[in-house]
Amino acid sequence: MHVTLRHLRAAVSVAHHRSFRRAAEALHLSQPALSLAVSDLEEALGVTLFDRTSRSVSTTEVGASFVEGAERVLGDFDQLVQEFGHIAQSRRGRVVVSCVSSIAGRVLSVALKRCAERYPQIDVTVHDDVAQEVLSAVRNRTADYGLTVAPADPGEGMLFEPLHEDRFHLVCPKDHRLAKRRRVAWRDLDGENLISLSTTSGTHQTIRDELVRQQIAPARNTPVSHLSTVHGMLEAGYGIAVLPVIALPVPGHPTLVVKPLFEPELARVIGVYRRRDRSLSPAAHAFLETVKEALLGFPNGSGRGRTRAVTRKESARTAR
Repeated sequence: MHVTLRHLRAAVSVAHHRSFRRAAEALHLSQPALSLAVSDLEEALGVTLFDRTSRSVSTTEVGASFVEGAERVLGDFDQLVQEFGHIAQSRRGRVVVSCVSSIAGRVLSVALKRCAERYPQIDVTVHDDVAQEVLSAVRNRTADYGLTVAPADPGEGMLFEPLHEDRFHLVCPKDHRLAKRRRVAWRDLDGENLISLSTTSGTHQTIRDELVRQQIAPARNTPVSHLSTVHGMLEAGYGIAVLPVIALPVPGHPTLVVKPLFEPELARVIGVYRRRDRSLSPAAHAFLETVKEALLGFPNGSGRGRTRAVTRKESARTAR
């Protein structure tokens, strides 16, 4: 028989109350169940812990020594449980998040602020990078999870949870020929100078697939690694760009305009990428909840409302 915490609590309670009846009541057990637990413990140890008479119960010499040790064990165990309970309730700890740059600036800035206000004991580290590196960081366990565009294939042992549809728009200088249109068709991009995020980003692949499908040929295509560089080139009048809502310039930009793209109305799916075999800590889970709340502030892919649940079917379609 294995000695368990239940056996230790039974022995300590009997020693404290000097009565099987009162000890059973304190532990919310029947008296026969408590007596059996103590008898099993004595049999497993090979010693007598209590001298019993019809009127009294007292610890033996070896029993007193055992009870003293059992109290220390139970005290350490209860303290351990209490400490980790506090961790779960206070949401303290370190979280490492890998995130594509087109999400980091707008979404994580809001999530970080809310997290700091609610859970000041959570320390969040953000690594913003291209999609391939985000996936790699999560697979290699250097990040708790990733926030990225839906991958074509999550990979063995990996999970992708879709959270938000992010519709594509055209961004161009105010003096560009397309700036006065209410909306712009994809075919209108033919012959334009296109600025895009690098070939290792999920956004780049989605846009490229649509250009190839419609046989649209930009006059020049300049891929860059960071969203801030895209914005800088647009402000300099170097060309135009196709960007999702979350990556658009700030509203009311003095030199740039934003136009919805149609034929088709295309959106990327963004979500959480993580390992199947790695459970989220209370801190990681708490920060993820603030990310989901931050996404509620952005229109969904249809342009008809805010973030909604994205199905796996939709995730697979828009990731192609």
